[in-house]
Amino acid sequence: MFAPKSRALGALFITFVAATPLAAATRDPFSPDAAVSFFRDLFRDAPDVGAKDHMVATSSDSRTLTFKLDDGSEITLSLAGGRVLIDGEQAGRYIPGGALEGAWQELLADLARVPTPLAVLRVRSWAPTGLVGEEKTAASALRRRLAGITAATGEAITPQPIPGAPPGGLTVDIRSFNDLRTLEPTLWRVSQLTGPDLKLAVPDGRAYLGHFSVGTGDEQEGHLLVLHGDADIFGTVRGNVVAVDGDVVVHAGATITGSVLAVGGRVQDAGGDIRGAVLTLSDPETATTAPLAPASSTAGTALRRGAGLAGIFLSLMLMGAGMVAFAKRQIEVVADTVGHSFGRAFLAGLLGQILVVPTFGMIIVGLALTVVGIFLVPFAAVVYTLLAVVTLVGGFLAVAHAMGEVRARRKMAAGSTNVSANGYAYIGVGLTGAALLWVVWVALGWVPVAGWLIELAAILVTWVLATVGFGAALLSRLGLRDSFAGRFIAPETLTDEYLWATPQFGVPAVTRPEKREVPPSRTPPPMP
Repeated sequence: MFAPKSRALGALFITFVAATPLAAATRDPFSPDAAVSFFRDLFRDAPDVGAKDHMVATSSDSRTLTFKLDDGSEITLSLAGGRVLIDGEQAGRYIPGGALEGAWQELLADLARVPTPLAVLRVRSWAPTGLVGEEKTAASALRRRLAGITAATGEAITPQPIPGAPPGGLTVDIRSFNDLRTLEPTLWRVSQLTGPDLKLAVPDGRAYLGHFSVGTGDEQEGHLLVLHGDADIFGTVRGNVVAVDGDVVVHAGATITGSVLAVGGRVQDAGGDIRGAVLTLSDPETATTAPLAPASSTAGTALRRGAGLAGIFLSLMLMGAGMVAFAKRQIEVVADTVGHSFGRAFLAGLLGQILVVPTFGMIIVGLALTVVGIFLVPFAAVVYTLLAVVTLVGGFLAVAHAMGEVRARRKMAAGSTNVSANGYAYIGVGLTGAALLWVVWVALGWVPVAGWLIELAAILVTWVLATVGFGAALLSRLGLRDSFAGRFIAPETLTDEYLWATPQFGVPAVTRPEKREVPPSRTPPPMP
């Protein structure tokens, strides 16, 4: 048995090893204060209560921000005399009159005129730039402490619609994110307005102040702008969504047909469907201030989808080339099964998809019931999974091979001589044909309704081809049969010439040449 002291030291060592990668991800590993800061943050209890009030105090040599929590405690962050203090402990140093002091002074000047819930949102998005050395390390410590502050329960800004601006008044156009260098300062300027001064017009959209949500099953037509709060999307928004001083949270089942922009926050995709681009400005996690958007959100979306499609096509092409090079006979047998037993292959593939999970369960349960078999369960699970994936992918490539071969044979039967009759060309042509609908979706997927129908058609066609390939692989035992499945006539008659250049059942009959009558020859008389 280990002594209590040894167990305590072991637990401390494990905690250090487990927490070191997280600490390294957020600190400068070459800073002399990194280890001290790590252990101070490790053993400090993070506040789990919200801030109900805040105070700003400045003097000739110090600038202090204090948050009062609803449990009576306080969080104090200060820059004084060249030292950065967090709750009275030194967390780093700064240069008086430098970049860090200037950014901190600007933040405090902003927080002095806003309510506490809004101050919490702004300190969480504080991201100073242009810092180096010790100032960068000190700013990271401040941002980590500020990121853990939340508003007290009941202190959040209740959502309310923002009144529209009169003609000629302030207008925020979020229909397009093509010019973010102009849009970002406009949004920040709008976020400074309060009270009766907060009036703006949003073309083809609406604006709200405070946390706003679109409920499950609700549909909001037009663009959505949320100031000083999170935009929680549970339903459908037919347009773009912009949050300033808050996050955009797209929950499971939610749909945003346009793009999403978070200014001073982040975009959290919790399983929803975002049809457009995802953009962030001044993200508190990455501290980026430059626009991260492509020149056009529609073009950027099409470019990303096209790159993904190209990557999948190239991967399948490489796997197909490998199968032609090392398993040519097997892929040809499966491809012939697709060509001669398409219906049977589809039904077999459909049945195989239904039974693949129950079969896996039966195998695992059967092995687990034996003493020896229980040790083979992990191995059997890996082998079964790999076998299912190989069968599915190999069957799909065999379908592509069959498609390319049919096209090549028909061109040769039509008299064309410029035809590549090899397995590599067959798979390339077949994969190109299978990807045509996806190419159309990449180009037109942004079109309302039509894009959704094209995507649905592409998914359905791909599923049918994959099901046929899966069934053909099962019928032909992964191409290990001597010939393809579904043959109903003699193998000798199924040559390429008879299949594609002439009818299957023999050659056409032709008229036999007429017999010419030969005059009888005279027999010479017998010699005497």
